Amino acid sequence: MYTQTIFELSQEAERLLQLALRHLDTVSGLPGHALSDVQALTGAPGGAPERHPGTHLLTTQQGMLNNELRKITRLEMVLAIVGTMKAGKSTTINAIVGTEVLPNRNRPMTALPTLIRHAPGQKEPVLNFIHVEPIERLMHELQERLGNVDRTKLALKLEIDKDMNALLERIIGGVAFEKHYLGAQPIFQCLKSLNDLVRLSRAMDVDFPFADYAAIEHIPVIEVEFVHLAGLGENAGQLTLLDTPGPNEAGQPHLQKMLNEQLARASAVLAVMDYTQLKSISDQEVRQAIAAISKSVPLYALVNKFDQKDRNSDDEDQVRAMISGTLMKGFITPGQIFPVSSMWGYLANRARHELNIYGKLPDHQEQRWVQDFAEAALGRRWRTADLDDVPHIRHAADLLWEDSLFEKPINKLLHAAHANASLFALRSASHKLLNYSQKARDFLEFRLQGLTMAAGQLQENIARLEEDMAQFGGRQRVVSEEISHEVGQAMEAAEAFISGQQQEILQLIERCFSVENLRVMSLANGVEVNGSQQNNRGELILEDEAQAHRLLSLIRADCESTVFTCQQSLIRELSLRLGQLETSLSRSLDDALRPIESHVKEELQRAGFRTRIALPVFQSDSLQITMQQWFNGTVATEDLPMGNVRGGVRETVSRWLNNPTWGSDTWVMTKTRYIVDVDAIKGRIIDSVSTFCAQILKALAAHVDVSVTAGMTAFFAEFSQSLGGLQKSLQESLTLRQQHQSTVIALCQQLTQGLATVRWIEEDARLLRDDIQTLFAAEQR
Repeated sequence: MYTQTIFELSQEAERLLQLALRHLDTVSGLPGHALSDVQALTGAPGGAPERHPGTHLLTTQQGMLNNELRKITRLEMVLAIVGTMKAGKSTTINAIVGTEVLPNRNRPMTALPTLIRHAPGQKEPVLNFIHVEPIERLMHELQERLGNVDRTKLALKLEIDKDMNALLERIIGGVAFEKHYLGAQPIFQCLKSLNDLVRLSRAMDVDFPFADYAAIEHIPVIEVEFVHLAGLGENAGQLTLLDTPGPNEAGQPHLQKMLNEQLARASAVLAVMDYTQLKSISDQEVRQAIAAISKSVPLYALVNKFDQKDRNSDDEDQVRAMISGTLMKGFITPGQIFPVSSMWGYLANRARHELNIYGKLPDHQEQRWVQDFAEAALGRRWRTADLDDVPHIRHAADLLWEDSLFEKPINKLLHAAHANASLFALRSASHKLLNYSQKARDFLEFRLQGLTMAAGQLQENIARLEEDMAQFGGRQRVVSEEISHEVGQAMEAAEAFISGQQQEILQLIERCFSVENLRVMSLANGVEVNGSQQNNRGELILEDEAQAHRLLSLIRADCESTVFTCQQSLIRELSLRLGQLETSLSRSLDDALRPIESHVKEELQRAGFRTRIALPVFQSDSLQITMQQWFNGTVATEDLPMGNVRGGVRETVSRWLNNPTWGSDTWVMTKTRYIVDVDAIKGRIIDSVSTFCAQILKALAAHVDVSVTAGMTAFFAEFSQSLGGLQKSLQESLTLRQQHQSTVIALCQQLTQGLATVRWIEEDARLLRDDIQTLFAAEQR
């Protein structure tokens, strides 16, 4: 019964997708509708106005619908993996798959998206690269250019390593890419060469054919059995991972657009976030990309490198709450966020897999991952003999897997995605259909209203809109000055606060190093103060070496605790202040421009137009700032061993030579004492705190300036473009309205028919979505 229901729903989704594609063709071919007029239908996901030429927009929308149609015919769920360069996307995919299918290098490795499809029974991975012709044309062009290129000059623009040298020789020799690669190493070499080809093309000013790989069916596909899904049986649907390029990879600006397009075509998105770089600018770009499509597809997140947390770091629940509430603004729930160590997960699972199949691990000298596993599971001092103790190694692998925290996302995400791949594919199709139909309906209603309105009234609306646009320009200047003043006040308050915090930290440090505190701390921890003394140079002199080191450790722990507490207070307070600044700036922008927005809507609605003009959201994620790094090394300590105070250099050297009378008969060593120079330690901490506060104020000022400037620029540009788009649509309506009456009547009839069709699509897509949601709810019971 379940299979029959899935089949019927997939048939309905296929029918609606084909109908939507025919409808889009009809709309784009209407008289007076150039391709550039279809913006309402082909806007970017997330509602932001698209600025690309109309031809590309139409192709994008058609590509999206065709992609959903392709996925429906296979009932394929595409889980897009997205993250910044070196966040660990490749390692995460290897951990999910359970074996190494993607190479890892210290440079970008996903210039082209790659599909990794679960193929039950396919133990050895196979790469299919059917659409290889654009790459062949590129290599032919590069071959011609390389004949006239000086390798020395090329090396100045491009890092030429062993892999790049091999690629250059391959191009010169005319060796083409294959369409099929079997085995991990041939696949690695193919993917490395493709990514190096992107770098080489850029260095030689040759366009890489990215546009030829915009369609998801044209990108490389790796088919392999996912180890974690082996033996679970086949389901009605198919699970496929999509490795997407990070927006910061290889300094390629086009990758952001490619990322947005690929995410818009996914069934669900898994964001791989770097635990050590959660608030970086590049990580912010990824968060904005996935937030833009959050209403269309389910979102999940893996917080990778969680093994690098220390005792002062946030725990799992705190990380989930911070990402869900602060970084992702509620677009993702805490239950869909998984802190993990992808590297540990991959290494542990691969070791367990090898032990289960072969009863032992491969030779560590032949396969480097075994060395990585041994170091992670056994420690840096592991020995080759340790690998022969199979029960011990199996237990170590189980513990490493447990420590990786990867069990939870495997069970809650991967297994669920595999079991419900067909439902994910259907839900994706229904959301894309609803998105298309709503935009198409708005566009057609707006254009039909323009054709049924008198030309004089249209001219009046255009004139009022031009007045609003002029008013917008004036308000933009005023609000910019207001915001600049507001930011200045906020920074003055922040400077006063940081200065106050600095004084508070210094007072606490003075208290830490006070004679009374050192005495109490020593007594409480078993350090004999009777045998020690503090001289007038601020040095503690102890006769017992162990007690000297113990006292030094106590001082360090006390200082670290004090500084860490102050640091946390500083972070919380600055985050609160920046959040308040964000709210205040957003309110200032809204207050300044809301009257213009309301007036435009009111005028258009009075004339019968439906419009969805709205103020864009002021983006301020980058106002967040991470300060942890500036505390590294702020607590400095120095342990100075001392002999006789009256000794000096000669006595020290004589003790090294085990000759107390060397160099002078007058130097006689009585006993050794140990000095803890507390004043020197305190001085370094004070200097470090002062430097930190100066650095954080400078960085905060620069960060806020850049963030506010960029946020305002984007805000005003989007709002201005919305007004410009309305003006253009009204002007085009006026042009059409002035056509011969018979032409106008015919076009109105076509628009009316198009509206009726798109309303049917919208209604049926909504019913399809509700049926799919019912099945999802039944599966979760």
